[in-house]
Formats: sequence, structure tokens, C-alpha cells
Amino acid sequence: MQPGATLIFLDANILYSRTLRDWFSLISLNSGAEGIALRWSEDVMTEFLYNRRRNNPAAADHEIGRWRNQLTRSFPSAMISGYEIDPLLVAGKDKYDAHVLAAAAHGGVDYLVTANRKDFAEFAEQFEFEIFLPDDMLCLVKERRPDAVLAAMKKQCQYWATKSESKDLPAALSGAGAPEFAEYIRNQLTSLALSGGY
Repeated sequence: MQPGATLIFLDANILYSRTLRDWFSLISLNSGAEGIALRWSEDVMTEFLYNRRRNNPAAADHEIGRWRNQLTRSFPSAMISGYEIDPLLVAGKDKYDAHVLAAAAHGGVDYLVTANRKDFAEFAEQFEFEIFLPDDMLCLVKERRPDAVLAAMKKQCQYWATKSESKDLPAALSGAGAPEFAEYIRNQLTSLALSGGY
């Protein structure tokens, strides 16, 4: 791992999940300059927006584009560009994931987070970064930066408390593929409630 912030590259399937996108974003924003910095590429962003459009064909332009705009404003240094793709990566299990590996390697990240880890398994030993599932990454983060996770959790509680469609944070995390982290958040919420912390 390099000095400075821990760089985490998010695959399109992580950005697509509002739950995972919100948690990684809030943790990063609450971790400080030497904390956790998010990374992605134009290809990943394009795939994310393509799938949003595909699953929301009647959505207005601003509804689709606002996610990109919010991410760009919040993380102006996140975009990795200038990478080239090794033909050997295209020969892998899923040729359409080659750009993800190429961008993560070019960006010198510490971790690549994807919901499709098995598709990258054959290349896991070829790169300096580690490939994690979202639940594993969030659990590692809560061990190393519990302060940032707690701050993100409180922001989530404050946000959803103002919404009529209140969200059960642990249930949303479990549904997004992060059951172990969900249990940790459930315990933290219980502790806060008992102590009158929120």
C-alpha cells in the first residue's frame, strides 16, 4: 500500500447500487485527506449510466445525469484516465471487464471493489492491488477506520430521518450484498439508541 490515502477503485456494479455508492462515498468524505480516496474511470462511469438508463427508460436527462454530476463534484480527483488495455486481459473470462483491471492498475490503486470478483479471479495475482467484494471491503474499512464508518452511519441516519420512505440501513446493506457489514451497523445503531446517541 502506498503512502497517503488508501485508493479504492469502484466497479460500475458498486456505483449502480445506491446503498453501496452512498456508504463508500460517505466513508470517503468523512475519512480526511489521508483517509480513503475513491477512484473510477470513464468506462466505469459510462457503464454505470448506461445501466441506469436501461433500467429507467422514461427517466428525464437530469435524473440520469445528476448522479454523475454529484460524484464529479464530490470527488474531483476520482477519474482515472490514460490507461491502455493489455490484449491478455481481453482474453479473460469476461472481456468487457478488461478496462476495469487496466484502469485500476494504471491508477495505482490499493483495492478494486466489485460485486463480480469471480470474473477477475484469474488475474488476481497479476496486479499489486487486491480485489474485494463490497462486504469484505466495508468490513476491512470498519476495522481500520471505524471513525469514518460511524460518521457515515450518523449522516445516513440524519438523511433518512427526514424522508417519508425511511430506509432500514442494515436491511438495505444486506440486500446490496454486504450482510456482515450490515450486522456491524445494526449493532452500532443499537448501541447508539441505548446510549441516546441519536
